[in-house]
Parts: sequence; C-alpha cells; structure tokens
Amino acid sequence: MVRCLPITLPRNSMRYVCIVGSALQSCIMASTAAFHVAWPHFPADYDSHVRMEPQYLPEYCGSVNRLREKYKDQIEIHLGLEAEYFPHHMQELLDMKSEYGIEYLIYGSHYDELDQPIPERFYFGRDILAPHDLERYEQNIIPGIESKFYTYVAHPDLFIRGYPYFDEHCVALSHRICETAARCNAILEYNISGFLFALEHNRLDCFPHPDFWRIAKDHGITAIIGFDAHDSAVDFKNSDIYDYAVHFLNHIGIHRIDKLDL
Repeated sequence: MVRCLPITLPRNSMRYVCIVGSALQSCIMASTAAFHVAWPHFPADYDSHVRMEPQYLPEYCGSVNRLREKYKDQIEIHLGLEAEYFPHHMQELLDMKSEYGIEYLIYGSHYDELDQPIPERFYFGRDILAPHDLERYEQNIIPGIESKFYTYVAHPDLFIRGYPYFDEHCVALSHRICETAARCNAILEYNISGFLFALEHNRLDCFPHPDFWRIAKDHGITAIIGFDAHDSAVDFKNSDIYDYAVHFLNHIGIHRIDKLDL
C-alpha cells in the first residue's frame, strides 16, 4: 500500500501522476492517495506549510478520480485524506469527506495544536526529546484512536524519530498505544519511509522501531505497510525496504493486511 503525502501545496496534479507512473513501473497493484487534510477553519492568508490549502481540495480529488478512471485496468486507486484529531473540528472533516467522496481517513498524529507558526509548532516527529514530551504525544494519539473516525493509524511510533533512544518510557507508551488500538480494533501502519530518514541522518533508533512492533504483536495488532511519498521522484523499483518490512513482520508473527477493505 503506497500513500501519496506531498507536504507542499498541490497546485499541479502532475505530482501524483508521476507517483502513479512510478508505482506502475514497480508493479504495485494498489495505491491510496492521502494528502494532508485541508482544514477549512484556517485563515485565508495562513500558510500551513505541511498541508494543502482548502481551495486545492477539489483539484486534488478530481485529479485522483481522473487517474483512477484512466488506469483502472492497471492499478487500483483510492481517494483518501490524512488528518490529525482535533475534537472541535471533526464535523468539518466528516462534512468534507461526504462532500468530496473521500473513501477513507488516515489518522496522522503530527501536532496537538492547530498548526502554530513556524518554528513555534511542536512536531511529534522532531520535538519529543524527554519523557514529559512522550506524555504530550500520548494525550494526543490515544483519544484519536478511541474516536474510531479513521481507517488506520499512520506511523504510531513517530515519537521515536526525535527521542534519543527507545527506553522504558517508550516501552510503556508503546504498550498503552497498542492496548488502545487492540481495544478499538484499529489497524496500525508500519511506515517504511522512516528507514530512509534513519539512513539519511545516521539514526539507529527511528520508526518503524522493532521494539514497538514486537509490543504490537503481543497485543494482537493488525499492521499495514505504508510509505510517505513526499516527492514525485520516489523510486518504488527498489523493493529492498518493502521486502525487509514484509520479512520482519512475518518473522515476529504479527497479522498483516496488504490492502484496505474499502
């Protein structure tokens, strides 16, 4: 399962066209497009930096739907959005989902505030540096899972991306996340784009973290492999990382699904 998550404004549908082309060359059978959601309550002049502006949502949906029709005999394409959990704005998200025929929502816990200006915003994949920061992440991701608004949970172990190493506090947090996911029948994403970040920054402890996923297995979690295609130059032809993910998840014995039931 490949996710398309550009962090720049999608002014041009060619970005996803390129990613679909790369997926076809790599014999990928199903692709789900899920841009970071365009929250309509942001001021008109506010640059979120990490998500599309609301006025581009129709263009995005139209582009994906046209590509789905064009390549329907070659690849299965689904239309989705990735969003945080902001309780007071969930009706806006559900209305958007209904209006544009969004097939599914991914829960991506990146921030617990409505995008503060750069650099003040606290990013869970960078700014969790101490145990009390882990508590802040927990206070955000747990209610989002419990809401049951989402088809699956993206990179649940994102917290380790900035944290120094996987210590006893990470173990305890992982148990609480996985306990919640099991109770709510939530699918968790094994996000292989974290491997690329680890290689680029010479990080040993990064997501997807093996200790988190061993804990997930102990809680009977269902996993799905995902990838953040943040740019159209992504090369899916090198399948080593995907093959490793399949091997690792099979090795630890976790239940894995290959595609969403949409």
